[in-house]
Amino acid sequence: MKKVLITIVIVLAILIGAVILVPIIFKDAILAKVEKVINDNVDAKVEFADFKLSVFRSFPKLQAELIDFTAIGKGTFEGDTLASVGSLATDISLSDLFGGDDLQISSIELSNALVSLRMTKDGAANWDIVPTSDEETTEVEVETESDESSSSKGIDINSIVVENLDLVYDDETLPMTVKLNNMNVDASGNLSGMITNFDIDATVDEFVLSYDSTEYISNTALSLQSVLMADLDKLSFEFGESQLHLNQLPIDLSGTFAMPSDTMLFDVKMEVPQSDFETILALVPQDYKHYLEGVTAVGDAGFTGAIKGYMYEEDYPAMDFNLYIKDASMQYADLPEKISNINLNTNINQPQGDLDNLKVNVSKAHAEVRNNPIDATLLLATPMSDMSFDAKMTADVDFATLKDAIPMDSVNLEGKLKGNVELAGRMSAVEKEDYQKIKASGNVSFLNFIFESPSVAKPIELKSGSIVVNNQSIDMSSFAAKIGNSDFTLDGNLSNYLGYFFNNQTLRGKFSLNSNLIDFNELMSLVPESETSEEEAPAEQTTTASSDSSLIFQVPEKLDLAFISKVNKALFDQMEITNINGLITVRNQKLLLNGLGMNMLEGKLKLDGSYAAYNDKEANFDFGVDVNQFTIPAAYKAFTAFQKYVPIAKNSTGDLSANMKVKGKLDDQLSLIATSLNGTGKLHVKDVKLVNTETLDKFKQVFKGDKLEKVKVDDFSADFKIEDGNVLVQPFDTKIAGQEVNVDGKIMVDQTIDLNLGFQIKKEDLSSDIAGVLNAIPGSSNIDVYPIGVNVEGDITSPKVSPDLSDAKDLIAGELKKQATEKIDEVKDKVKDEVKDKLKGLFGN
Repeated sequence: MKKVLITIVIVLAILIGAVILVPIIFKDAILAKVEKVINDNVDAKVEFADFKLSVFRSFPKLQAELIDFTAIGKGTFEGDTLASVGSLATDISLSDLFGGDDLQISSIELSNALVSLRMTKDGAANWDIVPTSDEETTEVEVETESDESSSSKGIDINSIVVENLDLVYDDETLPMTVKLNNMNVDASGNLSGMITNFDIDATVDEFVLSYDSTEYISNTALSLQSVLMADLDKLSFEFGESQLHLNQLPIDLSGTFAMPSDTMLFDVKMEVPQSDFETILALVPQDYKHYLEGVTAVGDAGFTGAIKGYMYEEDYPAMDFNLYIKDASMQYADLPEKISNINLNTNINQPQGDLDNLKVNVSKAHAEVRNNPIDATLLLATPMSDMSFDAKMTADVDFATLKDAIPMDSVNLEGKLKGNVELAGRMSAVEKEDYQKIKASGNVSFLNFIFESPSVAKPIELKSGSIVVNNQSIDMSSFAAKIGNSDFTLDGNLSNYLGYFFNNQTLRGKFSLNSNLIDFNELMSLVPESETSEEEAPAEQTTTASSDSSLIFQVPEKLDLAFISKVNKALFDQMEITNINGLITVRNQKLLLNGLGMNMLEGKLKLDGSYAAYNDKEANFDFGVDVNQFTIPAAYKAFTAFQKYVPIAKNSTGDLSANMKVKGKLDDQLSLIATSLNGTGKLHVKDVKLVNTETLDKFKQVFKGDKLEKVKVDDFSADFKIEDGNVLVQPFDTKIAGQEVNVDGKIMVDQTIDLNLGFQIKKEDLSSDIAGVLNAIPGSSNIDVYPIGVNVEGDITSPKVSPDLSDAKDLIAGELKKQATEKIDEVKDKVKDEVKDKLKGLFGN
């Protein structure tokens, strides 16, 4: 018995060892076989990061798994990724490793994959990677004739599982793009012969359909449950009990599809099993499903579709799709009004042949709320060659009634809209800007429109406004709007609107904008602060507008709009601005100011230049600025930059003017990024008095104290440069406290200063300390004005003031030398005169 147990243990150990060692022993052989099969059968660059084998997961077969598998195209599609797969696994019989060239596969598991199928305009397909040759064709034919069973060797699939597959089909010949995002498939059955049945359960989180760069279907979920019967020899497929779900809309699917050659044959029918409006509402995309919560819907509705015929090259099968809604209504549980008399007739039809025969016809679309109707029709034809369109819409809407039928989520809408618009023509006329061939007409009017919402801090009111549409322009008149304290009147027109909407051309417009008052402080805070209540807000959180909200506005592209503006008064921060006049242009994603003039800070300002923002982090500006006689106290109070660069002006008086060209960047709160500022300019000051500043106090070591009580600065002009936020002052002359001075230096962006003041100071105005030093030097008695340098450097709010007496001492030394020379000359003249007199006494004349 003991020997038997030992024998069993040994046998089990050998078996377990074999199970562990087989994947290791045969991994290289299987890897070589996999690489050979792939390389022999595809014309693409195939790579994978790892290859794994497992005995336990599919015992007695091996499970082979490719990790991070990629297939990259060659030739026309060089560098394009056809497929990228996180994991591709299958089962392999060990007997096939050495029994032939094929590998029998019973299951396929694929996860985290992207498959990108692309067809170019000339018909080249990136999935056409199976090499063909006469030799291969002959071999296949011989093999098929000699041994039919061998041709099917390697196909014995009974399970296919796909998880998280993204599939993209981009056909430039149409041009059309189809995307299936996050596809999951669970299929089971038997593919061991030419006739097979498969149960398929598949879901797609999002189905996207784009045609000619326009997205027609998105946010649409798909699911399919089907029994698929296939004849693989004829490549013919028949749908058994099958149901397709579009979002939550069930559609019964039946018919056949076959590919016996390079021609595809279709005979497929689709029909909604329930003919009611509530069922059709399931078409609403998932993202908007919550809007239908609590809705009661009644009425007839249905959907049918059919595809029948063949597809070969540019010949497409006949298609006929119908969606109808008849005498339907819907009402929200908590609202008194209902949307009634809902009717819709839509047909998409194409006979067998060219896709240019496709027609989309919305012959009727109608709904109303308490006798306020909306009607529309649409007809599209010849989409491939030269699409024709014919659209009409009429509306008579009372928004006060509408909000009683449709939940507005705390939004208040009031007022009336009434209008009709018609548009008909061909795309070729739009592309050629031949608008005489376009029929466009319409009138739309607004009256007492009010919009209130938690998303805006103040109500938006449109007291009146009218729009007249023709094939050349959209004319807007008498648009009288009010936002909080601000009022606007807008008149003008938009041209080339057809090219803008249909052909991505530039929208042009000219307007006159008038206002009695624009309160920019209100307008900039229209977006309310964080929804966090004051009780819930952290102690450090303020109740002002959230600093996390960017104030930057990006100018849209494809706009060329001109606004001739006249604003009587505007409020910005602490400033009152009046008489704003000028031209504001929107062009090339920039806001352009042309001669925009205004009265402010008791003076005048004129601006020329541009503003542009290409993200919500920062904006660029490039301005020419002409400032005329701003008062210093008002400028100091209004401008942060002035406070930053000239803090000494805090208690000062006087006027300043400037001509500048500057450019730089603004942060997301529209504040200047100081280090970005660059430019040049000239500054003019007039009647300046500096009063009671800490910096002036430090000049007492140079001047007598009474000279610094109210320091007058004579009028002057100075040139300056700005480099990366640093202000470089060019030398200029003026008088400070009655003393002539030459000034130059720099004010740095880090708020340090380095100014050199070259004074000519009267002797009687010197401080006692400096006067004592200079008067003690021999030769100073005849000097009335001293050259004294003063260096102001360090922190701009409290700089160090350092006198330099070297020039004064040099002047005294020169004066002393001059006095000595004059004394010698005087002695010489005296001696000369005495000698002359003595000689005259001795010798006479």
